[in-house]
Amino acid sequence: MHLLWFRRDLRLTDNEIVALASANNATVLAFFIIDPWFYQWVDVGKARVQFLFESLENLDSNLQKLGSKLILFEGNAVEIIQELTKQLIQQGHRPKLYFNRDVQVEYGISRDKSIVNLYQALNLEYHLGLNNFLQSQDKREQWFNEYYTYQRQPIYPKPTSINTPSLSLNIPHLTFTELKQKYSAFCQTEQVYFIGGETQAQSTLNSFLKSRFNGYHWKLSRPWLAQLGATSHLSPHLTFGTISTRIVYQETKVRAAELTNQPKAEFSLKAYRDRLRWHDSFTQRLYFYPEIAYKNRYPEFDEWYTPLELPPEKQELFHAWQEGMTGFPLLDASMRQLKTMGWMNFRMRAMCATFLTINCGISWHHGAKHYMNYLVDGDLAIDNWQWQMQAGVTNPLSDTFRIYNPNKNIQEKDPDLKFIYYWVSELKGYSLPEIIQGKYIGTSSYPQTILDWAKTRKINGKIISDLRKKVRERLTLQGGIEYESAVAAKETVNKYWQHKDRQYKEFKELEAELE
Repeated sequence: MHLLWFRRDLRLTDNEIVALASANNATVLAFFIIDPWFYQWVDVGKARVQFLFESLENLDSNLQKLGSKLILFEGNAVEIIQELTKQLIQQGHRPKLYFNRDVQVEYGISRDKSIVNLYQALNLEYHLGLNNFLQSQDKREQWFNEYYTYQRQPIYPKPTSINTPSLSLNIPHLTFTELKQKYSAFCQTEQVYFIGGETQAQSTLNSFLKSRFNGYHWKLSRPWLAQLGATSHLSPHLTFGTISTRIVYQETKVRAAELTNQPKAEFSLKAYRDRLRWHDSFTQRLYFYPEIAYKNRYPEFDEWYTPLELPPEKQELFHAWQEGMTGFPLLDASMRQLKTMGWMNFRMRAMCATFLTINCGISWHHGAKHYMNYLVDGDLAIDNWQWQMQAGVTNPLSDTFRIYNPNKNIQEKDPDLKFIYYWVSELKGYSLPEIIQGKYIGTSSYPQTILDWAKTRKINGKIISDLRKKVRERLTLQGGIEYESAVAAKETVNKYWQHKDRQYKEFKELEAELE
């Protein structure tokens, strides 16, 4: 009997454990565990849970087409698997457990270790597979080559059938109807912008590769175009594994091969594949260093960035930021989009993060939690590390760090004001110059700015700059592994921008040749 334990790999195609567990017509019990601990977690988000439930329903539907089904157990994962294994042994089976590595918080790491120990103690076989590429040992210098080697390997095909026998098990479980009733607090009734499931994931990829990818390399930073579909909108699917990054990579390469002598189109797809690698590299980092999800990368920042409760004046700033009422139109439009759609494009996420951490002087811990409470694609591996990056904590060997100007970004990223008009209806009718100059103040219900951006940038930016200098001085003086890691981080950033510059020059040269 093969036990097929799904986690954040909710698909049948290119899923290592699905292919191996179902091979040779082996008997398979496919299941997912609803662990109540995760639904009490401070970072849980309603949109994300709803997306998960939709993905589970779609997985069950796809399994049923193959003669199988998905069982929803409920309870502590270690206890469920321990009891499941015990009952199967009592019924004369010798179970083998299949599950994929996952990037986890400490709770998940401890859980997986306990389950492996259980199977080793019982002298039972288990197979720990890969959901997407992940090094099991930290070999940073080899990561790039190993990553692309993995991405180019043949995908695991979806089984044509899965042999699932009828079993009598006395273990707490739920039907899908019971699941939605019991966890109804997470099921939104408002408009859903992202639908879960492998079927929808493939459809979303198909529509992106058909036409939506055109101009991706510049549209991805324009919030209105991104909202309309200029970005892939696959991020929630990658978060829950309803599609593999390898499928996305390979199908993107196939599409690019069809675009001979169309440099702009090829460049857009190349830019997207670079983002895909960027996504996977963040996952790898959290796998080796799970503490970075909640701890400052460098202790010098511990007094400035802390998860402790905010004082009243900071709480007021934080509330205005959360509600999209800061008086900075592009920032407020983005924060309102987040609460409604559960999503923002990357540029707006970064801009809102630097404003909160540097201009408002509020710890990234608070902002990261708010994002995770709303993001349908919320992923600690990316979101919390990016918060540290935007807060100026990371890459201390660099002399500079970025602080976005919300009003300058209106002119660069939303000059026709479509995004702002859509989300900040109070400003409809005002022109770009009038909005930049604050002509609406006194004649509109839209609030004045909650702070002086230039002043706070100078004062708080100096604080962050000084802390970075302290880190730089300590690392340089001490040397060792931490210093080497910081050097590698700086080199990685520099190589990334050199690579982007080289790509752009090659693209412009090819474009000129074809004109």
